[in-house]
Amino acid sequence: MSDSVAGHAERYLGRARPAVAGGRTLGVAIVLHDHATLSMVTALTDGMRTRSVASPLPLEFACSVRPGQEDEAARLVEMFADLTVRDGSEVEYDDGFLVEEPLVAETSIRGLLAAPHPYADEMFNLYRDAEGELRLQFVTLVPLTAAEGAYLRDHETGELFELWESAGTDLLDLHRSSAV
Repeated sequence: MSDSVAGHAERYLGRARPAVAGGRTLGVAIVLHDHATLSMVTALTDGMRTRSVASPLPLEFACSVRPGQEDEAARLVEMFADLTVRDGSEVEYDDGFLVEEPLVAETSIRGLLAAPHPYADEMFNLYRDAEGELRLQFVTLVPLTAAEGAYLRDHETGELFELWESAGTDLLDLHRSSAV
């Protein structure tokens, strides 16, 4: 990442370190960020913004989890980045996908939802250069259970976030139960 983009990510997500799992898919690296005050580790792509994705702004993808689950988060963002580049379609908030089998072994996680980061300051989601111009959007991938994905067929994303909040759902825990 450029120093200014890396500084932006560290400001909102914490100190950066290389990903243990993941690696490079289509020239995209994964960096891990350890949050300074929250029990949260974020896997963040580095290089998606140079790929030909049909979005209004260049994108990078993030997935935040509990410490100890960062290898799985790295695999999730790497997989989503790979699918996005292969598909070539635009990625926006509220996009996502569901699959039949768990995306993370021994969990109920069957999909990902593209959204603003649910725990980081909202300023994290958009990067502006020194002149204040929008240059990059960070899209957070929130893991979904099959029931939560099915819920989204008939409800707005905001309603699912309200359900998660009222249920006290820990969106950082890949081993969580479904809120639906």
